[in-house]
Amino acid sequence: MALEDPLDGDARRRRSAERLDTLRAVVRGRDGRAALLRTRANVAWATAGAQHHVVTSAAEGVGALLVADEGTWFLAPNIEAARLRDEEIGELGLDIVEHDWWAPDGLERDVTRLLGGDSGSVLSDADLDAELRARRSRLDPLDHERMGRLGAIGAAAVEGALADAHQDMTEHELAADLLARLPGIRAPVVLVATDDRIARFRHPLPTARRIHARVMLVLVAEAWGLHVALTRFRSWRPDSEDVQRRWAAVATVQGAMHAASRPGVILGEVFATARQAYADAGFPDEWRDHHQGGIIAYEGRERVAVPDDPTTIIEGMALAWNPSIAGVKVEDTIVVGADGHWVVTARAKGRASPGGSSRG
Repeated sequence: MALEDPLDGDARRRRSAERLDTLRAVVRGRDGRAALLRTRANVAWATAGAQHHVVTSAAEGVGALLVADEGTWFLAPNIEAARLRDEEIGELGLDIVEHDWWAPDGLERDVTRLLGGDSGSVLSDADLDAELRARRSRLDPLDHERMGRLGAIGAAAVEGALADAHQDMTEHELAADLLARLPGIRAPVVLVATDDRIARFRHPLPTARRIHARVMLVLVAEAWGLHVALTRFRSWRPDSEDVQRRWAAVATVQGAMHAASRPGVILGEVFATARQAYADAGFPDEWRDHHQGGIIAYEGRERVAVPDDPTTIIEGMALAWNPSIAGVKVEDTIVVGADGHWVVTARAKGRASPGGSSRG
C-alpha cells in the first residue's frame, strides 16, 4: 500500500494559513513580537505537514519558521533551502531565507534583519509549549484523513510482518522486515520481544534473540508529522489458561478505556476507569508497571495520562491507549467523535497468520 497524501496543495495551504493566523494570535496574547519555531512537531503542525529534519532522531529540524504579523519566513541553511523549497515549503507560498551553513549566528542575524532590528520578545518553542501542544492535539478532518491513511498502512505492515514471520527468526530480522514495509513512513518506535522477554520488559528494543513460541511487535509510525501507534502479537502454540485469562483482562481494560474516551471527559477519569477495570479483572496493580498511553498527534504522545490528569478530551482528538499485563498488551489509535470513536489502526480485513494465531 503506497503512502499518498490525501490533501491537495490548496487544502494544505488553507490549513497552514489558518494555523499561522492562530499562532499570530497566540503571540499577540503573550505580548510577543514573533514566534520562532524549530521543533519538528510545531513546524509540521504550522505548515500542515512539512518535514524539515535531516537526523530522524532529532527533535529540531535544520531550519526555523519565523512568524510575525507582517510576514512568515522559513529560515534555512543554504545547503538545505532547495529541497525545502521544492518538496516541503514551496507550495505554501512562504518565503525561504537562506544563510550560510557555516555561519554560527546566521539564523539569528536573519531574524533581526527581517524584524527590522526588533528581535526582542521573539517567542521560542519552549515559550509556547503549553499553547501549541494543546492546539496540535486538536486534530481537524484533514489530519484525520492523513491519520487514516497512515494507520491503515501501519496496521497492514505490522500484521504482514507477523504473518510472514517464522520461528528461529531473530527479533532484529522481524524489525527489519517491518521497516521494509513502510516506504515513505518514519518509524520512531519499533519494539520486538519474543517469549520470556514479553513479560519481562514493557519497552523491549529488538535483539538477536530468536523467536520460539510467541512474539510481540510494536510500532509508532509517522508521516506528515502525525503519529499512530499499535501493538500486535503472534503465537505458534495455543495460549495457556493463564495467558488466555490475561488476554481477556487486558481486552476488557482497553474496551473500558475506549468507551470512557468521550468529548468533555478528562484523562484522569479514563485513567480511573482503567484502574477499576484492572482491579475487577483480578490484576489491580498492573497499571503501575507501564504507562497507559494518552493523546497522540504531532508527537508519539502529546500527553501521557497520569492519575487525576485534568486534561480534557476534545472531539476529534486522537488517543492511543496501551493497557498491558505481564505477557500481554493491546494498543490501537482511535479518534474520538461525538457519538463514539474510530479505530485508525483497525486490523486489516482477512489478515491471518499461517501456522499460528494473532492477537493485540
